[in-house]
Amino acid sequence: MAIPLGPLCLSDSAAKARAWQYSRPLGRTNVELGTVRGFDVGLPIHFHDEDQITFVLSGSRRFVINGELIRVAPDEGRHIPAGVPHRSLAEDAELFCINIYKLPGEGTEADLISNLACFRRRHGFLDWTDLTTIIEEHCTNAGLSSTQMCEMPSGMGQWHTVSEAAHFSGMSREAFSRRFRRLHGIPPQAFQLLEKLNDARRLLRKGDSIADVAVQTGFADQSHLGRLFRRAFGVTPGRYRAG
Repeated sequence: MAIPLGPLCLSDSAAKARAWQYSRPLGRTNVELGTVRGFDVGLPIHFHDEDQITFVLSGSRRFVINGELIRVAPDEGRHIPAGVPHRSLAEDAELFCINIYKLPGEGTEADLISNLACFRRRHGFLDWTDLTTIIEEHCTNAGLSSTQMCEMPSGMGQWHTVSEAAHFSGMSREAFSRRFRRLHGIPPQAFQLLEKLNDARRLLRKGDSIADVAVQTGFADQSHLGRLFRRAFGVTPGRYRAG
């Protein structure tokens, strides 16, 4: 599929139906790709276990990171390190961009963004074959294996309640919550929920059923997982798993 400088490739009806799409087409590097198109592309605060690289093809993308508003223009990219809480805003003009998710510390993100921008300026387009080739070469040079992403260690299990975490830290619950929010930008309960949702992403990539994933990650049921997953990542667990 070509990704041209001018008109976008998806039909209007397809774009409205599927603003967010995820896929894992790279074979041995197993990096995840996301495409985002539309106006209503805002997501509430969340984070990823992987490094996120956003590369804008058309329109612009706005993030809020650590209270700072950041705008990414066409043919520009932005690296959001793993574990950094951020949110994105809805746009007045139609946006089309690529999100690349890969293991933290694997390769230089600025080099990958530069390679994508240079290719697009030189050729006037960027199709999926070129895109995946550029990313795969980048990650292969950095030594990213085919199974590492699915085997990323879970962040769960370190603490179960805020009171427990505060006790281990030698602080009151209120003092721990204030310090946690000051350091991470979100309350500890929200951080723990996002950890669970990232665990769910990892298990869905492995092919586990949605019902099993809900149980393994501590959600009340499949519906509960589905509502929170879609709010954080823009798609249902079923569509994410099918990617």
